[in-house]
Amino acid sequence: MSGDLTVSGGGSTAVAIDALFVDAARLGATIAVVGDWIDRAAVIRRGLHVLDLDVPSVIGAAGSPTLDLAFAGMCLDQGLDRARWLRSSLVEAAERYGATERLVDGLWRLGAFIGAPWLGFHAPALLTGGLLAAGGLQAGSAAWRAAGWGSTPLEAWLVDHRGMLSDPDFVRLVRVAVDHADEVVAGAARLPFAGWIGSAVGAPESASLVLGLAGLLGVAGSRVLVDRPVRVQQVDPAGLGAVVPPPAGIGELADRVPTGDDGSQIRIERYGPPDDPRWIVYIGGTVDFGLVAAAQPADMTSNLHGIADDSALDALRLAGADSGAGERAVREAMREAGVEADDPLLAVGHSGGGLIAAGLAGDPELNAMGAVSLGGPVASAPTREGVGVLSIEHEEDLVPATGGAGHPSPDRVTVSRSVLDPGREYGAVFPAHELARYRETAAMVDGSEEARLASFRSLVAEVTGGGDGLRSDWVATREVSSSTTGGR
Repeated sequence: MSGDLTVSGGGSTAVAIDALFVDAARLGATIAVVGDWIDRAAVIRRGLHVLDLDVPSVIGAAGSPTLDLAFAGMCLDQGLDRARWLRSSLVEAAERYGATERLVDGLWRLGAFIGAPWLGFHAPALLTGGLLAAGGLQAGSAAWRAAGWGSTPLEAWLVDHRGMLSDPDFVRLVRVAVDHADEVVAGAARLPFAGWIGSAVGAPESASLVLGLAGLLGVAGSRVLVDRPVRVQQVDPAGLGAVVPPPAGIGELADRVPTGDDGSQIRIERYGPPDDPRWIVYIGGTVDFGLVAAAQPADMTSNLHGIADDSALDALRLAGADSGAGERAVREAMREAGVEADDPLLAVGHSGGGLIAAGLAGDPELNAMGAVSLGGPVASAPTREGVGVLSIEHEEDLVPATGGAGHPSPDRVTVSRSVLDPGREYGAVFPAHELARYRETAAMVDGSEEARLASFRSLVAEVTGGGDGLRSDWVATREVSSSTTGGR
């Protein structure tokens, strides 16, 4: 486990820990100050020359202004040169780290480019067979437990392999693999050149392909990854809301994201006067990791729909092309809370909620000012010019990797950190994905002076205006019958 935050993105090709960027910025400020001192010294020297005081009466006399200025100027010049060299070296180190990361990522992609067609060629039934198998395991989970057999095979497999699932190399493999579904399918179809589509297919297109297959199976009665209508209800029917102090930074934003333990998955805070409201929307993370759409909309079905929404291919699907239930629930809660399209909005979410938050930030029909994602698969989510997305990711967390390698954007800043101790066993299947750990990392973001991170803290203050807000909580429920979900 490392306490260092690694910052990347935001239009920069440099990648480094935040302390390096902070030191480089401080050196930049030092260079400006020293340069100003050198200019002032030059003005003083010119003044001495005009007053004919630049030549001492006795060579080497103590207190000679000319000699003192010459010595000071030499020291300042040396200090300026050293500060410039140090800053240049720090920036070069960050650029080299970024170049190394891009090289390693390229090698991973090359391996996937070669391996994916081979895998598709030798396993033509992988996608449909895996989908059916997973659906069968999930659909039969209630019967399995009713028979007294304990955990389902899928749950038992996840527990037995939780160490592998949190391995950073495996996480990176998943991030690359989800961008190569086209090569797998092309290999299965025995096409002569499996990579002919190339980079046109990434995680969103892969997700759309899987949902298309699930939709076809849904015609035959399968409920695997087939979404349903959703409804929301305010926890406080009176709608009065509770007065809350404004969040002071990214850490307090993370603290307010609902956990789902109390039933509510959505929290909305209104700031400013009624005639000029500003809003913060908090969206809870994934609660149900099953593949059959049940009453809980914060599930894998909603997540996969959210990733697929980022692809133009999604609109062409004949079956199951609706937005995920989670996003539809958030938008409905916003509408009922009184959020108008032109109201300033900041969206914050954990896991699948982070994906929804990024989607709100990228919606041109909303006046979103930014979004914060805590462990969400947002790498492929479209961004909107001038609307920043802060993505906080843990190196051992598999969930952000399911969004693929994504695309660079000047409006997306990624902060990553290692949070697990090597060799230690953890009880949770995805320990690096837990909201408690993301809250710790978000608090560390508040302690950083890195310019890109500081701008997000300023954004929080801009939205709240420093005054108290009104809070409302919302519960979302997917409308499904017990017969379609195995009784869950």
